[in-house]
Amino acid sequence: MPPRAVDAIRIALGLIVLLGGINGFVRIVPVPEPLHPFTRMLVDSGYIYAVKAVELTAAVLLLLGRRRALAVALLWPVVVNIALFHLLLDPRAGVNAVILLGLLGALTWHERRAFAPLFAEGRSGAPSTADSAARGERVSPAWAARRVEDGMKR
Repeated sequence: MPPRAVDAIRIALGLIVLLGGINGFVRIVPVPEPLHPFTRMLVDSGYIYAVKAVELTAAVLLLLGRRRALAVALLWPVVVNIALFHLLLDPRAGVNAVILLGLLGALTWHERRAFAPLFAEGRSGAPSTADSAARGERVSPAWAARRVEDGMKR
């Protein structure tokens, strides 16, 4: 993906999430009344403020261009819950939820290398030959052969 496209996605997602996070504390954009009972419960319990704090943190990270992978990881649970809420319980903003999922998905795809270790197979803590080669480290043929044999024994 071209760098300008990534920046546009990052900034768009950051601004949307920033607006949503601020709106949780100070009403900038009117919220349709009456609130859904689930939303009412989140507001009454104060739980919504924790969620909005996570949104603000992720938005600031995205807008500053710092720790994008962390911002993406923070946003996935929030955005999935927003999407499920709007698609299953209150479809008034379902399109917005799909847009959020699309932007977050595109940014996640761009940052996929940061999440690769989460999906890697093998022993944790033991670098693979490919990992070592990717970092530019030299791997002896004997060490690589032992790693291959180790993998075959499993």
